[in-house]
Amino acid sequence: MKIIMKAIIRVILSLSIIIGIGGCSSMEDIYEEYIVYGGHIYPQKPTDPRGYSGDKRVVLKWKKGVDSSITKAVVSWDDGRQKREFDIVGNSDNVELVVDNLEERDYSFVINTYDADGNKSVPVEVNSRAYGDVYKSSLYNRTINIAYIDVDKLVVEWNEADLTSNITKTEFRYINKENEETKIVVDAQSNEALVLNDYKMGTEFSFQSFFVPDTTCVDVFEAVAEISKPLTIIDRSDWTITASSYEPTGQTGYGGANPERVLDGVIENTANAGLVPTYWHSRHSGSDVPGYPHWLAVNMKKKVNIRRVVLQCRNDANCRSGYSFSNFTIQGSNDGENWVDLETYDIYSRTDVVPQYYAVDTKENFSYFKIVMNKSYDNSPYAHLAELSILGEERE
Repeated sequence: MKIIMKAIIRVILSLSIIIGIGGCSSMEDIYEEYIVYGGHIYPQKPTDPRGYSGDKRVVLKWKKGVDSSITKAVVSWDDGRQKREFDIVGNSDNVELVVDNLEERDYSFVINTYDADGNKSVPVEVNSRAYGDVYKSSLYNRTINIAYIDVDKLVVEWNEADLTSNITKTEFRYINKENEETKIVVDAQSNEALVLNDYKMGTEFSFQSFFVPDTTCVDVFEAVAEISKPLTIIDRSDWTITASSYEPTGQTGYGGANPERVLDGVIENTANAGLVPTYWHSRHSGSDVPGYPHWLAVNMKKKVNIRRVVLQCRNDANCRSGYSFSNFTIQGSNDGENWVDLETYDIYSRTDVVPQYYAVDTKENFSYFKIVMNKSYDNSPYAHLAELSILGEERE
């Protein structure tokens, strides 16, 4: 029995020795990279070091690790000619250092950690970039295609943002009807127009775009804010207008429906008996009634960059009955004889007695424009229109 007990004790002791040796081996593995046999000690080097770009600065981050003896870090660059020293304090698991006041360029940083005895870790290298004035000067705001007044509201239509510029958003600021500044943030990937019912007429607006140059950047950069005002209706007081035909006397018997009616700014209301008609109508009396196409041609007496053609139908049941033009072409000219097709549209609505806006995409300036009416809704030969105007910019 004694022999058996002694054998068991020897087995237990042997297992304890093996486990102890294994445990020591694991601990040695943890610190092995910091020890040079012969006496030199290397503190733990930065673990998973990363560099984050910024505005004339770079942020360096790494995991602190298990070595509690580390008291400082030295960051050097330009082959050691430049360096900064940082104290490592606290119990955080992560280290974050900001290297600021940097020139705008790429950097290769070398990081060494130190313990209180001056022992230095194995160096690690981190690459990053500092941005500055050169980058800032390359930033431009997202452009506005057109901003204009639609009756009693401001409409802002954006051009598509250049996503390769790393634009993130655009801030649009305006004054509302309560005299308060209002800010709207437009995402770079959104192409939706702004429709602002609370815009205070006659006031300016501003817009400014923001950028993050790369996925590691800790700072946001902005272009210089731009200030502008919406386009308004071009003054029509000097305009002259002609038509393919017009009804001289037969339209309700109140002086005819000549083309000048579309420039008078008055919309007919037939509920008021005796009111002079304020719309143009193609000729419909006589035996030889002209059919399509019909046209109205305007001499604006000045160069205009046309951005929108604004049409408004007559304010009575005949507008909604549909016997007028359903499709038209916008043309431009500088001599009133040679015309260039600019856009062709179907009428948006024949039931809404409100201004309808039709975009013109051209950089050319014209002194004349023409509305060529191509066809009607119901194959009737007639056409009529209450108001015709232009949104754009006058040129010298």
